[in-house]
Amino acid sequence: MMKCVAVAVAFATCLLGAENRATEPRVFGTAQVQEVYRVLLDRDALLLESILDVIKTKDIRDGYVSVTSGSVQECTYHYVTSTALKAKNAYRTVKGPFEILNAGGIIADGEPHIHITLSSPKGAFGGHLEKGCRILYLGEVTLVKYSGPALARKENENGISLLQAK
Repeated sequence: MMKCVAVAVAFATCLLGAENRATEPRVFGTAQVQEVYRVLLDRDALLLESILDVIKTKDIRDGYVSVTSGSVQECTYHYVTSTALKAKNAYRTVKGPFEILNAGGIIADGEPHIHITLSSPKGAFGGHLEKGCRILYLGEVTLVKYSGPALARKENENGISLLQAK
């Protein structure tokens, strides 16, 4: 009987250990800030397309992008619509005056993954930034270029694009 209890405890510990490992953060090697670019976008500039241009021009392979203030007159974004293992997305384009509350994300292998939050008098909303988001009055963007171990994104078996060491 004691042997069965010991086996059951070992099995439960193994399961709990596997569950905990699945939820532990994956920490990548340290990176150092190499350069910081502060960018002002004027009326009618395309937000994501402008960010992509600066990333390419400044050869930012790994870094961070932050949009700390601004407004848009039109914006396309997508958001998840399911809790299933395989993500289901809905795409939405909004038109009108919207404040940018925040937008940011990691640049891995030269590709930014940016989420944006917008507001109107009716409330806040947002999701993954897509092309076609047009500045209304201004957009203030900070791009940070890292040096150190490079990161890339790779889709897992469910089509989710995850960071990994390059």
